[in-house]
Amino acid sequence: MNHKRNLLMYLVGGASLVVLTAGLKAVSGLLNPMLMAGFLALLLQPFVRRLQKLGVAGGGAVALVVFALVLAGLSLVGFVGISLRQVASEIPTYRTQLEGIAASVTQMAAARGFDAAAYVNSALSGPQVGRAVLNVMGEVASAFGNMVLTLFIFAFMLGGMWEMERRASKRARDHSPMAARFLAFSETLRGYIGVRAALGLVAAVLDYIVLVILGVEHALLWGVLSFILSFVPNIGFTLSMLPPTLLALLEGGWVRALIVLVAYNVINTVIDNVIGPRFVGKQMQISALVSFLSVIFWAWVLGPTGAILAVPLTVLLRDLVEAPAESQLVVTPVD
Repeated sequence: MNHKRNLLMYLVGGASLVVLTAGLKAVSGLLNPMLMAGFLALLLQPFVRRLQKLGVAGGGAVALVVFALVLAGLSLVGFVGISLRQVASEIPTYRTQLEGIAASVTQMAAARGFDAAAYVNSALSGPQVGRAVLNVMGEVASAFGNMVLTLFIFAFMLGGMWEMERRASKRARDHSPMAARFLAFSETLRGYIGVRAALGLVAAVLDYIVLVILGVEHALLWGVLSFILSFVPNIGFTLSMLPPTLLALLEGGWVRALIVLVAYNVINTVIDNVIGPRFVGKQMQISALVSFLSVIFWAWVLGPTGAILAVPLTVLLRDLVEAPAESQLVVTPVD
């Protein structure tokens, strides 16, 4: 009887999880700005406190942090957008190289019995590549447009963080263990982001140096993209590696492209798989396998935002599930 009851509980729990996941996926467009704004508020709250200690009023401190974030975001978006448009405008100049690559790939495929001429010519033709780049730019522009909504939500959440801090105190009459857990998680989140930023910056600088030495165009753009995509665990560096490798192929041939490919893999493999786990594991207490699977799952549910927030979301859910048992021993409200 107990066995059947346990089986029924597992089935109900699994069905509830499927329904919940489907619901999250259905409302991802609304949920993404709220999640991103919430994580940014938890991440940047110490700057508000620091400004308040310097004598800045609460509203003024929030406004300054929001302004600094907007300024940094606009600068980054402007640089990346202008650089990508310049890259897209230069693609037609590589038409000869693209046709040569198409012919080379077609010959290699024909030698192995594959007729890939039409497909390769279509995939590697200048107009097709240029159109693909422009489409990607359109998606990026749309994503940054959604960030405006995120910014408004972030400003309101950041302004209300003092209430969470008040309720997290055990001396508060309306003490909330949930608020205390969120603030504890914010410390973990800041440590994780700090580690990822430091590792990503080191990898981006090394990638940039390699590209400059090889003479690959727009090396600074690819370095900045490498840093941005370093916040997407496991698959970010692969995405950042493709554009400079393709450009190296067009500019210098297969040898230069192979050097870029090998250099990116060596740099990022050492940082992500040798150095990174020692620091990230200490901050988040999560294995590399769980990190990789969480990226796949949250990217499927929430899209690009889910890929960026995959590890923090997974750790937050784990802490919320595990914390109640611990809180009965540790968290006791004080009258």
